[in-house]
Amino acid sequence: MSSSQYFTYKCEVWSLSTNLVNLKLWVLLLPLSLSSTGLSTRIKRFTLLRSPLGNKTSKDQFERQEYRSYLSIESKKASKILAFLDVLSQLNGVKYKVKVANKIKYIA
Repeated sequence: MSSSQYFTYKCEVWSLSTNLVNLKLWVLLLPLSLSSTGLSTRIKRFTLLRSPLGNKTSKDQFERQEYRSYLSIESKKASKILAFLDVLSQLNGVKYKVKVANKIKYIA
């Protein structure tokens, strides 16, 4: 009985953007076979004084929303993962965190 083995490469990407349009454009650049999962939106609210001296009742309130998504891609070819990472590096307005791992799979 012989068994063969091959490498499988897995790339996980967490993306973050304050502009929802940029994040949607980023998802459109992905291959159609991939599906991304939308994660929860983080909302940060903060208040700043308008004047550094004197009038403490005059304040401005701001809100910042961060839109997040997650996707995962698996491939037998490392070149496919590297091409995907090359596309990621050319995008503006989207922060991302990438985790790449490889596994050995055995076929009986």
